[in-house]
Amino acid sequence: MYFKENIPILLLFGVFNMVILLIGFLDNSIPNIAVTYIFLFNLLIFIVYMIWDYTRKRSFNNELLKLGSLNDIAVMSTGNTPAQRHIYVKLDELRVEHQHTVDKESRKTRENLDELTRFIHDMKMPVTTMKLMIDDLDGSDRQKLSGEWTRLNGMLNEILYLKRLPNIKNDLYIEDIDIEKILNTSIKKLRDICMEKNIGFDIHLHEKNVHTDRKWLQFVMDQIITNSVKYSSDNDIVIKSQVTAGRMQLSVTDYGRGIKEKDIHRIFEAGFTSTSDHHDDQSTGMGMYLTKEVCVALAINIDVTSVYGDYTTVTLTFSKANEFSKITMK
Repeated sequence: MYFKENIPILLLFGVFNMVILLIGFLDNSIPNIAVTYIFLFNLLIFIVYMIWDYTRKRSFNNELLKLGSLNDIAVMSTGNTPAQRHIYVKLDELRVEHQHTVDKESRKTRENLDELTRFIHDMKMPVTTMKLMIDDLDGSDRQKLSGEWTRLNGMLNEILYLKRLPNIKNDLYIEDIDIEKILNTSIKKLRDICMEKNIGFDIHLHEKNVHTDRKWLQFVMDQIITNSVKYSSDNDIVIKSQVTAGRMQLSVTDYGRGIKEKDIHRIFEAGFTSTSDHHDDQSTGMGMYLTKEVCVALAINIDVTSVYGDYTTVTLTFSKANEFSKITMK
């Protein structure tokens, strides 16, 4: 890069020395040895200058090329030439201005998140009261209102957990969990909907204990089972657990709508719902995205297999207990 930048100087030197040689060739009164000395002397001076100039500019130029972000400017040298110092000053001004903008936007984001959190917690109280009132009802009215309540409560939980997700590492408490209790809690929340849609659960747990965080695992199971119930009717949801290669695997299979093959690799994308069922206004597209992010934080491998119109199976493969020291140390 240095030599490309100095092509004009190289050309000027070449033209200058060619003129000296041309004068020596045309003027016989000038000895050839004198012309040769002048040419070599100019060449020596030029080489020394180029080496000196390259040396003093090299360090700053290398640092400039290695810049990964504006924050790296703070540890750069100020340069050895007026041009380099001017570049450094302008870059530092941009860094300071950028940092002020980032800080301002960060404050706005924190304020919005805090306001959103307060709103969610404020909403939780009337939602809880609504649940108590719905439980006092009988018949079809209870089932209909309970279904809408479950949907509303689920969306509020999604927003709340989405807000907590960036700090999930600070919110983990790893312990031995009875997976059957987690499943029962998730199923109980959907009791009325399951009765309305004639959905049952066929549970076979060959292994019940798993080493993970209770609250976040409950969220994962709520999302998976809610999806299974949402897209099923008049059939049983099969839940199985087994130990494979020292790791506990839990699978949830429903025989509902299924997922098209072209959508399988996209279901964990934020906001993605479906390429074929756009009329489905009950899906926010955030549930499986959050589920995947939580599973990554908990070192749980989540895999989905499906045949459209036939079945969908979600499989969770948990880490061994001694591997959680790596998670909490990150």
